[in-house]
Amino acid sequence: MCGRFTRQYSWRDVHGFLDLQFPSVEELSSSFNVAPTQPSPVCRTAKDGGRELAIMRWGLTPSWSKDGKPGPINARAETAATNGMFRSAYKSRRCLVPVSGFYEWQKREGGAKQPFLIRLLNDPIFCFAGLWESWRGEGDAVQSFTVLTTEPNELMATIHDRMPVIVRPSEFGGWLGEGSPPADVFDPFPAEEMEALPVSTRVNSPRNNDPSLVEPVEPEDLDEGEPSLFGPGG
Repeated sequence: MCGRFTRQYSWRDVHGFLDLQFPSVEELSSSFNVAPTQPSPVCRTAKDGGRELAIMRWGLTPSWSKDGKPGPINARAETAATNGMFRSAYKSRRCLVPVSGFYEWQKREGGAKQPFLIRLLNDPIFCFAGLWESWRGEGDAVQSFTVLTTEPNELMATIHDRMPVIVRPSEFGGWLGEGSPPADVFDPFPAEEMEALPVSTRVNSPRNNDPSLVEPVEPEDLDEGEPSLFGPGG
């Protein structure tokens, strides 16, 4: 699953990366520990066919929800098109979630868990494949999103049995458009283009949100025969 991510980019950065139109979010602040139920920018198709950025709550709340509570933070890519919770959004409300990195926890001997920051080697911004929904109760509409996950690549398999679907810029249009997405969009992102860095367990608490969370720490000794968790040259 994907349960935390980082957002370290400016409006100018994300505008150029996603080819966004104006007007949109006026100010973007960095977050080093985005957690479920928290708001974050999401890129979707605008009514005029362009791309726009909207702030949405993480945890999908379908339009038919009775209480409007946050729902799933992840959706399995293999079944999203047929699962009743996600089927409608998969068909017509696909989105991109721009991030700078994400965290995952590796189980170690004795029950301890080591958090890792995973990011791309050459791209300071990248996008998860997501789905979004709008729910309206008695007040204003609540817009929310979920992140799609897929099978892990070689790097991620040493940490967790799932990883977020990462969409290449060349596939943004196909993913955001109507109809079926590109056939290979759910393929695990290449391990050789990623790195995993051990970070402080302070990231375990959503209350902690500062630049030190993304700074690498000394990893515990790897078990004999355990593969390296770092990308090329790491």
